Amino acid sequence: MLDRNSTNGNNMNPFVVTDFDASAGVKLNEDTYEVFVNGSFVGRKTLKNQGEDLSDIDDFLRNQGFSDFTTSVDGDHYMIEVSNQEDNFSDALSVYFNNR
Repeated sequence: MLDRNSTNGNNMNPFVVTDFDASAGVKLNEDTYEVFVNGSFVGRKTLKNQGEDLSDIDDFLRNQGFSDFTTSVDGDHYMIEVSNQEDNFSDALSVYFNNR
């Protein structure tokens, strides 16, 4: 009878652990980010598909005519800083989040 716990050098583990998540870049779960404009919460962006990215928000804003803003990621917070038209940014993003 084979004793799998013996230390005779023939100890083979039939299970192989592979970290597919880190090496393959495959999205296994949805990522959700809270979006803020000048520190005020405006909505949540969930990345459901591999092709989605937080920069989709930036693209939407630029398509709406906004250009004077900066963005950054802090954990699960997507921070948008604007110097003017804060209400217009918030309103546009509210439409964006309600349509997604």
